[in-house]
Amino acid sequence: MKNHSYLKAAAAVTAAVTILSGCYFFPDEEKLIDPPVIAPDAVAYSTYTAREKTIESICAAAGYVRSETEKECYFTAYTGQIKNIYVRAGDDIKEGDLVAEMNVGELDYLLEIQELKVQAAKLRYASSGSQADKLDLEIEQSTLDMYRARYDGARIYAPASGKVSYVFRADPGTEMDPYRVIARIADPSSLFVSADYTGDKDAFTVGDEVTIIVDGIEYDGVITYTPRKAIEDGAENKQILQAEFTDEKPAFGYLGKIADIRKVTARSENAVVIPKTLIKNNGDRKYVQIYENGEKTERDIETGIINATEAEIISGLSAGEAVIVR
Repeated sequence: MKNHSYLKAAAAVTAAVTILSGCYFFPDEEKLIDPPVIAPDAVAYSTYTAREKTIESICAAAGYVRSETEKECYFTAYTGQIKNIYVRAGDDIKEGDLVAEMNVGELDYLLEIQELKVQAAKLRYASSGSQADKLDLEIEQSTLDMYRARYDGARIYAPASGKVSYVFRADPGTEMDPYRVIARIADPSSLFVSADYTGDKDAFTVGDEVTIIVDGIEYDGVITYTPRKAIEDGAENKQILQAEFTDEKPAFGYLGKIADIRKVTARSENAVVIPKTLIKNNGDRKYVQIYENGEKTERDIETGIINATEAEIISGLSAGEAVIVR
């Protein structure tokens, strides 16, 4: 009995020791793993490679091809309805040719009858010599002059020889007011370009060699009139700029077309050139951001010619280097 009690006590002591001794029958505790380190992606830059090319600085003005001898045709006497227009754009025409006329109704008939009345009045006065017949003759002559003026005012005759450069489109019966241009006659041998220039008054000078561009074709030209000259002359238009063709001229059909006058003010060949928008400014400092050895770096630069879109880099940058765009 005593032995049985002893065994129970020994088992209890063993169980307690086992519990107090820790997790003897459990696996060892796992070590905590450090969180993974994620390397940031490399920054991607958009770049532009500086290159060698020719760069120019240009003064430009847009105008129109015109003729030095250009005459306008229009009615002057009164408002009336168009009977017919006898010319078309591009027609050759001689001075005195009929260009257009108005409807005159019965004026042809009235004019013919009045001419007969004047002849009769002249005969009466020549026969009698009386003051009454003389007065009648003056009245009839005055009426005839009025009819003739109305008849002549209903017709337009070419004021000069040349080519018809413009014709107003009007159907018979269209009402026309005095001084509304019906047609223009131009001398095809005296074409030039006229423009309004709002830039520097001294950007162009008389005698400057220029390039005239008409419909994508380049022509040699020379400046003949400038805004500065217009100011000196007291001209009404102080912005007028004119250039003549010095060699080949465009065909007459280009009369009235848009034309560009271009003058090269500076030119540099084999220059290091980049878009001017890539140049950054900080006060008087000019610099660019370049991509060098995998890093973004600022580089001070000195510029030369700068035109509407590009800039010449005189120092601080070489052809082939990558300039950061963004």
